[in-house]
Amino acid sequence: KDCASLYDFLMDKNIEHQTFEVISAIVQKKFAKTDYLIIGNLLTMLVKQGDLPGILQKLSAYYIVFDLFRADGQMETPYMPFFITTIEEKEKSPTRLNLIEKGFLCQLVVNGTKDIARRTPGDILNHPEIYSVVIDISHVKKACEEKLKELPAIARAGLINIPMAPKTPTGPDTSIKDLFDELCTSPVSPLTNTFCPKFISVPPPLLEFDDELIWMNFPEEDLVEATGEASPPDEEAQAKRLMDQAFKQALTPQDQQTLLDELKKDPNLVNQIGLTPSKLPQLVENNPCISVEILLKLMNSAQITDYLGVLVNMEITLHSMEVVNRLTTSVDLPTEFIHLYISNCISTCETMKDKFMQSRLVRLVCVFLQSLIRNKIINVKDLFIEIDSFCVEFSQIKEAAALYRLLKHIELGEGACNWKPKA
Repeated sequence: KDCASLYDFLMDKNIEHQTFEVISAIVQKKFAKTDYLIIGNLLTMLVKQGDLPGILQKLSAYYIVFDLFRADGQMETPYMPFFITTIEEKEKSPTRLNLIEKGFLCQLVVNGTKDIARRTPGDILNHPEIYSVVIDISHVKKACEEKLKELPAIARAGLINIPMAPKTPTGPDTSIKDLFDELCTSPVSPLTNTFCPKFISVPPPLLEFDDELIWMNFPEEDLVEATGEASPPDEEAQAKRLMDQAFKQALTPQDQQTLLDELKKDPNLVNQIGLTPSKLPQLVENNPCISVEILLKLMNSAQITDYLGVLVNMEITLHSMEVVNRLTTSVDLPTEFIHLYISNCISTCETMKDKFMQSRLVRLVCVFLQSLIRNKIINVKDLFIEIDSFCVEFSQIKEAAALYRLLKHIELGEGACNWKPKA
């Protein structure tokens, strides 16, 4: 019941506006002094495990734990190593909230509660500059280390008897409340159990007889999997594994072929391997060939418009142009998609600041446009003015000059009469 009330108190919205000395006084009033160590263990464990939901609760927990043993003197608190370790951890990850926690803890371990007692958690969060001053805690750390030397060796080498939980999505609010209740009421709670090893007496050896049976351990042969009768691997799981890898890096030719074979066996597998429109740019950049085959299988799906929209708006690169070029030669893409992609290519070239990268991209775009024109994918007349201006602007580049000559060749009618849209 008391633990439930402690949970309700920490999660109360009004805790942001209560001073730290009031928060600590309320907690100390709820529990007997004999329970202070259990409450301290509970709060420090929840902070270490990341089970407290917000920084307001963490700041309140720090102050409560520190203030529980204030009457014994600052260095007498059994949780000083916890405070110092937490400060060092916050230094390694200097986010805004971590810096607030670090500054608060430094003030607490160096100056005690006198400068903090009448402030509220909301003050700390809204005015972090008050606690952004660098405070040297080396003398506190040294004093703590000297104090630890007085403890028995087995106590100094202690470990927390609760393993770190894996990072999982946050569950319902009741999960933390249930955790409070279990830790405080369970007969095998880690708050009361120790992690000291039990002394085990080694049994004496048995008396040997002359005719005693000798046990012989023969070497075990390595097991070899029978290739003829082995069950086939889970194809869907294998495809998902390869797709997860394809988002991050280029697949080997063997893995590419394996993934393509799996998709060829089961056309519906393309909807079950984790591809979404937002992940398409990663797949295009790392594995353009896989991207083309998957997009071809999705051409008749309801999501193809979303995939094409992502493709036309992603960064213009060699791989993205390769994917678009191969798609245009395989299926009939919407005319507006092709025109918009070409416009984006030209616009990207014109706005690029790096001259070397601009020259490289212009060459790629020119080769890409020549391929579309020669394969009769686009009608040059629809984009003549835009492409013509592009060629004139970058006329010093050989590929742009070649594209310009091709345009003039078509304009003069030498190739226009033979142009037919791709069926």
